[in-house]
Amino acid sequence: MRVDRDSTVRHPAWFVSQVGVAIGLCILGDSLMYSILPLEAEALGIGLPLVGLLLSANRLIRLVSNSWAGLVFERQGPRRPFLWATAVSVLTTLTYGMGWGFPVFLVARMAWGVAWSNLRQGGFVAVWVGADAIKGRLTGLLWGLVRLGSALSVLAGGLLYDRFGYAVAMGVIAGATALSIPVAWYLPWRRSVQMAGVPHDQQPSAALPPTQPSHTGSTTVRSSPERFAFTDWRTILDTVPKRLLVLAGFVALLVNGIVLSTTSLYLAGRMAGESAAVDGVIRLAGISIGVATIAGLMLGTRWLSDMVLGPVFGYLSDRFGQPATGGVLAVVYGIGLFGVVALPLGMAIACLLLVFICDGGLYVVLSAAASGAATRTERPHLFIGLYTTVADGGSAVGPLLAFSLASAVGLPLLYQLGGLSVMIVVVTFWLQARRHGGI
Repeated sequence: MRVDRDSTVRHPAWFVSQVGVAIGLCILGDSLMYSILPLEAEALGIGLPLVGLLLSANRLIRLVSNSWAGLVFERQGPRRPFLWATAVSVLTTLTYGMGWGFPVFLVARMAWGVAWSNLRQGGFVAVWVGADAIKGRLTGLLWGLVRLGSALSVLAGGLLYDRFGYAVAMGVIAGATALSIPVAWYLPWRRSVQMAGVPHDQQPSAALPPTQPSHTGSTTVRSSPERFAFTDWRTILDTVPKRLLVLAGFVALLVNGIVLSTTSLYLAGRMAGESAAVDGVIRLAGISIGVATIAGLMLGTRWLSDMVLGPVFGYLSDRFGQPATGGVLAVVYGIGLFGVVALPLGMAIACLLLVFICDGGLYVVLSAAASGAATRTERPHLFIGLYTTVADGGSAVGPLLAFSLASAVGLPLLYQLGGLSVMIVVVTFWLQARRHGGI
């Protein structure tokens, strides 16, 4: 089953924008956790090693739920699982703020992981309704809107946390997350998929791209949503670039998990050695700025840059190719992480901002590459399920490594090794894609 490039929605960007807004509202609570949970953990009775587990739990459960979400989308279409996921997002965000202890918090994080599998699957389906020539731009638009939600969450949530405390911050964020339900309810899934060329009698599997005649003139039929076999994995990973793309997704998200989950702690450690900082607070222009606010500004800039630069990175990847664009971003990313460790605080913060921008670009470019590779396989949902599962494995291991190894080897060494790994793997993917003439 391959996608008919001539049967696409006339205005796919509008549909993708609506889906992006819904996902962006759902991710508010999860994004804020990375900024304030390490700071609030002691008050919640949660040790730092358990913080790493909580920040990884949603990713660990997705190692199972991603494939399940693909099957659900094949069988039911996108509307019901996507709407269900928005409701779960509201409930989990409310639970974060209740302070009911580690076990309940862990269950909420796992439930969010299952919801995210469905939300992200819906995002890939939305991108599929556009032509291949604009896939990078649509991917950039989608994740730009999602990260706009993340940016607003850490900026507003960090400020609310510093001023009014944890419970107020989480309550406000949960209220904003609830807006995702009406947005998801009115998404025109069926109309958009029909416009993309899906036959009416196959609407229960409307999440799949349409059929396409093969090179021999016959029609390649839609894959049936049966359970996966090991031979299916081998079939969809039939080229070296595809295998390296999956590996690149793993490594990039692994290092992202390390850096993202430790930004607050790293900044707190650097600020502790600065004479201008007192008890983790710096005064600028007569205003006291705490670590949570600074971390929120940093992470917010990272996610806000996705909104502005995501479509730009997508356009560049459409113009020059996803492998080449990803390779350049990976090199800058690695150099930036070395700068975070080696340079004085002010320049280190600037390098950290550069790292966040490149990280967002890498996510957009690799996601666009995976989306394009998926539509050239017989079972696109299976390829996306594999790619997202492996990538989630990386993001799940990242916080665990960060909080378990930071005391032993230190965050600076973890940052340096992470930057070097991203450079090696993504650049190798670029070179192999050139050698094979594509992914």
